[in-house]
Amino acid sequence: MTVSKLYSLPAERVDGKRRGYVIAVLKEGDGVCALLCADENEREFYIDCDKIVRAADRIIYQTEGARRTKRQVIRLNLPCFDERGKFLGHAEDFILKSYAIKSCIIDGKSYPFERVCLGDIAVLRDKNNTPAAIAAKDMFLEAVVGGNQ
Repeated sequence: MTVSKLYSLPAERVDGKRRGYVIAVLKEGDGVCALLCADENEREFYIDCDKIVRAADRIIYQTEGARRTKRQVIRLNLPCFDERGKFLGHAEDFILKSYAIKSCIIDGKSYPFERVCLGDIAVLRDKNNTPAAIAAKDMFLEAVVGGNQ
């Protein structure tokens, strides 16, 4: 499943007493912890991932969860850069397996999620964990002399 497929899915409690749709996917660590939903009157409610019974064409859940204000919202189309500041494209989607985020799709290429730092932008760490000071030096040299020395 992908994060983009979760957005706008209808959500319905098992007993049918509350219905709505997904407006945000919340992340904690390397996984999705909850879904933020809104009902027909735009009243928000949260669904903890461990309370979801089924998630295919709709989210069927047991009970609403507690408010999750300190969790990060997974946004799509974030600009993505490598550690040297080079623009890589946009984070198009995130691949999930049992609500754990496995990879990030950046302009059609898949990258392991452990290399991605999310915030207002996404930063893709180097495979070999090059220190930031070396990356900054390389960026400076490229800007000044047109290449690495």
